[in-house]
Amino acid sequence: MSELRLSFPACVIAGKNRLTADDLLLLRKYTFAEGVRSSDDVVVMLALDTLCPEKCVEWHDYFVESLADYIINRCHPAGSLDTMNALWFEQVFIEDGLVRSRHELDLLLHLIDLAPPAPAALTALALDQLAIALAEERGPLQTGRAAEHGHLSPSDIAYVRRVLKHACDNGRLLLGERERAALLRINGSAKGIRAPEWLDILKEAGIAAENPSPEEPAARARWLQIPDSFFLDDQLVA
Repeated sequence: MSELRLSFPACVIAGKNRLTADDLLLLRKYTFAEGVRSSDDVVVMLALDTLCPEKCVEWHDYFVESLADYIINRCHPAGSLDTMNALWFEQVFIEDGLVRSRHELDLLLHLIDLAPPAPAALTALALDQLAIALAEERGPLQTGRAAEHGHLSPSDIAYVRRVLKHACDNGRLLLGERERAALLRINGSAKGIRAPEWLDILKEAGIAAENPSPEEPAARARWLQIPDSFFLDDQLVA
């Protein structure tokens, strides 16, 4: 894999404990003057996000919007997402089945919002974040949960509705097998009596509530284990 070298001011900011609003202004002016335009820029963004334990509140929106713009508008196919984009996202952002942080989860959700219909792999990945939070108390959706462990809350159901909103068609959810399997994993991980709103989702997807949950997919590793092919062609996302 290529050795990572950060230019000024990114090299200085990466050594700080806190990335401030002033640091972000410097990055926007010098390091990302034209936005995130290449795979190298993506790696710099991820390095800064990883190496600075604390970030200003402005970093969240900049991280989400800049990377979403790169993935959707600067990578092939421009203006949309395909299975190659989805595979790239998993290789870069997923570790042990999870996105690492809330803003990486928000990036995933933003991609699903901006480029419907998103690949089933991405929507299933977003759904699996809830299944893991329910079953294992891990991941961004576990942080700040008000519901009892393993119980589906109204916010959980709203989350699923958001992920699947582009699949709605006259009271039905038009889903592929991977997305249906992810719903079954959530159902199998949930404890207690299922809320009517959750049973409605299963019904719309054509899933019987008593169906067992399939086995979870194999865990995937994330950055810094980025494959060398990531650097070969900025027109592709793998």
